[in-house]
Amino acid sequence: MNCFFKYSFLFLAVFLIAGQVSYAQTDKTKKILVIGVDGIINTAIDYAATPGIGRLKANGSYSMNGYGGVPAYSSSGWATMLTGVSADKHGVTVNKSFSGNKFAQYPSMVSRIKSAAPTIVVASVVRNPEVNTLLNQAADNKFQFASDEEVYNKSVELLKQSDVGAVFVQFSSPAETGEAVGFQLRQAQYVLAVQKIDEYVAGLQTAIQSRTGYANEDWNIFLASTHGGTESGIPQSTTPEEINVPIIFSGAEMDKKELIGTSLAPRENADNILTLNKNPTNDRTYVRIPINGTALQGMNKFTIEFWAKAGPNGSDPSFIGDKDWDSRGNPGYTICRSGPGWKINIANTKRERYDVGSSKPLEDGNWHHLAVVFDKTRLCTVYQDGEKVGESVLTYKAADDMTSPFNYLCLGQDGTQTYSGGYPNWAGSFNEVRIWTDALSEQTIRDYMYLRNIENSGHPNRASLNLYLKMDEVRGSVVKDFSGKGNNGELIGAASERHPYYPIGLTDVAVNVLSHLGIRADGTWGLEGSVLKSNVPYRLFKVPN
Repeated sequence: MNCFFKYSFLFLAVFLIAGQVSYAQTDKTKKILVIGVDGIINTAIDYAATPGIGRLKANGSYSMNGYGGVPAYSSSGWATMLTGVSADKHGVTVNKSFSGNKFAQYPSMVSRIKSAAPTIVVASVVRNPEVNTLLNQAADNKFQFASDEEVYNKSVELLKQSDVGAVFVQFSSPAETGEAVGFQLRQAQYVLAVQKIDEYVAGLQTAIQSRTGYANEDWNIFLASTHGGTESGIPQSTTPEEINVPIIFSGAEMDKKELIGTSLAPRENADNILTLNKNPTNDRTYVRIPINGTALQGMNKFTIEFWAKAGPNGSDPSFIGDKDWDSRGNPGYTICRSGPGWKINIANTKRERYDVGSSKPLEDGNWHHLAVVFDKTRLCTVYQDGEKVGESVLTYKAADDMTSPFNYLCLGQDGTQTYSGGYPNWAGSFNEVRIWTDALSEQTIRDYMYLRNIENSGHPNRASLNLYLKMDEVRGSVVKDFSGKGNNGELIGAASERHPYYPIGLTDVAVNVLSHLGIRADGTWGLEGSVLKSNVPYRLFKVPN
């Protein structure tokens, strides 16, 4: 099944990738243009005349306050953008230097592309030769020039080649201007430098649209500033003026909207995820939902489904549960880790228990859709990514009581809120948590597993939806329930904030490039970005065949 960022010189990176891999929804060849800009401050695009960039904004998801990273240097910014990991991993923390890099462990996305799809022809056209020799060394063709104009002309030339696979383009003159006069909009020289870059952006768009095979190509265009700058032009590397940067992901599969960060989640309506940390201390982080006196307590028939991205866990911590998991025969249920896979354990007040699970890998760095369908007097069936992976015939009687003595249903914990199997809580990310007091059919699970905003849909079991945590709205400690039943969750402890208040970051570039080309990021790569897609099929959750 088809389951889915001031200093030194200003770069504009263009990464033109012509992939041969297509999604099932289209037969067009996937190609990508990534524009990375060192030194474009977050207010410049809205102030300067930038019609070329404006067209990108109109056709995609964007933020003028994306996260470049710390330290905010050109070298570290390029390392972050191309490797897909932050400086604490890739090791580049010195201005104008790539010393200390760990590119052997965290290689450039160019290397990832060539490894996964060696037939894609890659070219790198740069001002800084180190970008070619240290990051893009896997490119088939590498070019280095003394001026932006030469770089631009070569890029246009390459775009005329029908077999071009990947072209990396680096422009430097806008950052050189910012270094000389300051990164400030009252300096005409700086504004004009930004506008010149916009001319290049527009020209590259025109070159793409003029390609002979354009009608049969599916282009995404990404633009990201690798860092901003101070008004003095002197780098400090950690100021908001340097860290806040514009980032644009433009393409048919992207939502057409401005991304706005929140105080808790790194993204607004983009990832919509809640991540619970693996903590070796006694500090627990989890979400609890009061269920006393609600339809969620002692359910005789239910479907629990959610998207999960499991971290490395030990023992058998609970993903979702209301029971005391220290004894398997205690009444209630828990969905928990089980070896490399997962399972549901459920029991009645007479301690008659069942364990039904999946042996399919879960801690592989990918998002998976998990579902459990329980009908007390009939069956318990478990699904992973829409596929039935386990089933058990049940012998419970209609009068059997399935009620846990605890009044909370918890995410990342069991009903006691104190389970510490392996670690104080399950480590991982949740999205689209739904509990139905009905047994959904296998076909219904498959039909609706990717759909958002279930409360406004024509879902055949809509009336039985009693908990719906989209993770779209987390205010303080309140996790909003969108089922209409008022079963809001409460965040206990602190969920992870990769970079608070930022809706998108440089680390997102690489993984989105790979995703557009149909190259699935392996969990062992350690990439930190997330995929921002709306319709192929669901922005986060493309599960492999």
